[in-house]
Amino acid sequence: PRVEVTWPVTMLTAQGPIEGEVMNVSLGGAFVHCHEEPDANEIFRMVIKVPDSRQFLRATARVARSNIYDPDDADELPGIGVRFVEISEDDRQYIREVVAKAQ
Repeated sequence: PRVEVTWPVTMLTAQGPIEGEVMNVSLGGAFVHCHEEPDANEIFRMVIKVPDSRQFLRATARVARSNIYDPDDADELPGIGVRFVEISEDDRQYIREVVAKAQ
């Protein structure tokens, strides 16, 4: 299951940092509202700031889908769906708890 959130994120890519906002998250990945995207097949690091908390989530990820250059409709936010490649057990547990609270 996915849960709606609003968490600032910095994606550390080969081209440099890309700023965005995590709009929803699950144990396997997230949707990031952004206007740039990492190169295809690039594995990059993500640093996600959890508001109202000192918590930072760190993961490595890759782009699973993108609508930045071809949105499905005008109301859809531009961004990328990412799949987590690696995430610590503590950060995975934090996401598990956020998803459970939203259910």
